[in-house]
Amino acid sequence: MLTAADVVPGEIEELDPEQREALDACVIAAMTWCAPEGDVRARVRLLMECHGRYMRACGVSSEAASFPDFLKRLRRAPVGGLLPGPGSWPRIYDARLLEDDGTATAVLTRLVIEASERAQEVPGMGADLRHVHSVLRALGKLPAGARLSRITAEAVQYAVFRALQEAGFAAYTQSREALITSPAMPRRTLARHTHLVDIGLYTAISPMRQFAGWWAPCPLCRWTMRAVPKGRYAAELLCEDARHVERGARFRMSSRDGQWRLEPSGGEIRDVPELRPVEGHVALSYGLWQWIVVPGLLEIELKDLAEKAGAQVRLWPYGDSYDLHITKNGVTWRVDVKTWADPQGIAEQMREDPEGCSGLTLVIPEHLSGYTGVLTRVLGPHGARVITDVALIGEVIAA
Repeated sequence: MLTAADVVPGEIEELDPEQREALDACVIAAMTWCAPEGDVRARVRLLMECHGRYMRACGVSSEAASFPDFLKRLRRAPVGGLLPGPGSWPRIYDARLLEDDGTATAVLTRLVIEASERAQEVPGMGADLRHVHSVLRALGKLPAGARLSRITAEAVQYAVFRALQEAGFAAYTQSREALITSPAMPRRTLARHTHLVDIGLYTAISPMRQFAGWWAPCPLCRWTMRAVPKGRYAAELLCEDARHVERGARFRMSSRDGQWRLEPSGGEIRDVPELRPVEGHVALSYGLWQWIVVPGLLEIELKDLAEKAGAQVRLWPYGDSYDLHITKNGVTWRVDVKTWADPQGIAEQMREDPEGCSGLTLVIPEHLSGYTGVLTRVLGPHGARVITDVALIGEVIAA
């Protein structure tokens, strides 16, 4: 199953100009179609504009010759069926932009933020994008007059982490761990994290992740779940991470006697999160959650598991040279965690600093174990070892 974390927006550059234009028109139209916010007439105008852009990209022979056909294809066809010309992006070609019920897939949400030149026009998503840009501007990483357009995980991570390091290593570790473990919190709690307040990383709860004045955290990542209205007195709340949804981070919100309640919609998760008022709470925007919280979850989990196995662990040691320094009974692991499904991108990033690879244990999630071989062939000659998270903890337990 392709998830949002597996989408690598840099691969869009492999598409030809017509395919990129068609994809951009489709992701903007699909999110506009399912977003509950915004003036209806403005949304229809944007949809029709996207249809025109799509037709120009595809040419007169396109199957989506009419506006209704275009909307129908958005709801039914995978990405590969929407783009003109031969396929050159196989990992995304089978993914869909909309669920069967017409709501956004996690893949669509990430594509809008990371891969679209016009995401600021989409109802609901524009606020998330503007917040990330305001953070970059405040940190001096985006010129004041820069146009809202595509941004990358690397640019955001670099800007945020460098800013946090200015307060010293202890404060950096504390602040970064707080971002990962508390991606949403009460305003009064945030006030205790002075450095996070100064950078402005938290903002108001997004309209897309609240309903009737309430929101709820995902039981697994603790970030605000997306709210999909199902009438005036019901909504579905689900995490933006598809793997969390598979495990049960999906709930039905409904009102009985004026009291709002959550009920699980299946999966292994049995603990129902508490509904919390929007007023008085803040959260990271989508981009900061996707690029800082999601990869950091595995780092924190590995730290906790290694400590339970009797090891001593330091997070982000030596100025964040790598992610975890683990020692037990004279054995040391210098661990760099990679959670994205792009072996070529991982290899290229690490080969840029061959000395940094030497002696590192590169850890990837178990569900990406199929990439272990190719990464070993590329990075092994530089002194790096590649294993899965499960294998790492097995080694620590056995030491």
